[in-house]
Amino acid sequence: MPKFRRDVQPLLERSIDSLTLGIELFNRPTDTARAHAVPMLLHHAFELVLKAAILQRGRRIHDKASRYTFGFDKCLAVAEEELRLITKDERATLSILDAHRDTAAHFYAEISEDVLYVLAQSSVTLFDRLLTTAFKESLADRMATRVLPISARPPRDLNLLLAAELTEVDDLLKKGKRQGAQAAAKLRSILAFATAARDEAQRVAESELHAAIGKRRRGAAWDVILPEVAQLKLSTEGAGIPVTMKISKQGAIPVRIAQPGEAVEGVVVKQEVNPFDKYNLGRDELASKLNLSGPRTSALIIDLKICDDPECYRELKIKSQVWKRYSPKALDRIRSAIAGGVNVDEVWRRHRSKFT
Repeated sequence: MPKFRRDVQPLLERSIDSLTLGIELFNRPTDTARAHAVPMLLHHAFELVLKAAILQRGRRIHDKASRYTFGFDKCLAVAEEELRLITKDERATLSILDAHRDTAAHFYAEISEDVLYVLAQSSVTLFDRLLTTAFKESLADRMATRVLPISARPPRDLNLLLAAELTEVDDLLKKGKRQGAQAAAKLRSILAFATAARDEAQRVAESELHAAIGKRRRGAAWDVILPEVAQLKLSTEGAGIPVTMKISKQGAIPVRIAQPGEAVEGVVVKQEVNPFDKYNLGRDELASKLNLSGPRTSALIIDLKICDDPECYRELKIKSQVWKRYSPKALDRIRSAIAGGVNVDEVWRRHRSKFT
């Protein structure tokens, strides 16, 4: 058995416990709490195993800017960008699971049997690979191979599956049917795939949900409303038990999403997203999360050229007022710089004259 740090073993055991419970719930013969409990347990399993892997590599999991451990997004960022424990596609898969967990915990979302199977089976496949990469173990060392998600009709094509889901949404939206809430609940599950497939994973925003329904009612095509879905591809290997399943962003996309400020021409589609949802942090909120003073945070913003990156900074105008807003990517960049050795006091000495 591999040697673990003393604080790693309990996290690893609990992560496998959560995965096992998630599989048990998926395979249970009754549906009580099943559709929303399975994503929550699988999500918990990955959060713990990622934290265990980060600790095993000698890194910390407590944020200096707060008293709490890393959130799920931060764990994904460290695992992919700093430790190379997961690939970009695997991070997208876990972001999809994160989006489903978020809707399951905070909203009414209707997750179909096929979508639930994709989440469960792809999670088991990825968990096994992560366990092997980080700890030189496999799930077969920890549980019987019979403990796997079982489906009488495992889906083979993610695009066909999501197209069938969207057809059901259309049926619910047909004129004369008072089933708008159920249509929105089903669409939340599909939006979880779309938003998490973006380069910067996002939660499912209610404004985007209502906008998608409005566009569909006005006759817009689903591949224009949700172009990211066409990028996703489901790869399966094996039959029966065991089976591996992976979600990747390898499919051909019929349209390209325009960047903020880019002209919309040809096969480019403009994605209408509330900019305040993306750029959701002010300077003082950044400072609070970094546990720094406002001026020192501003000095870091200048030194790291945060405002030169349109993915990190944007000035948003409401009537006559202009708001300087930062995205979570800006927060991650500053945190990574500090973790990488940037001396905050030295940065302040270089730029303090700008604030006095």
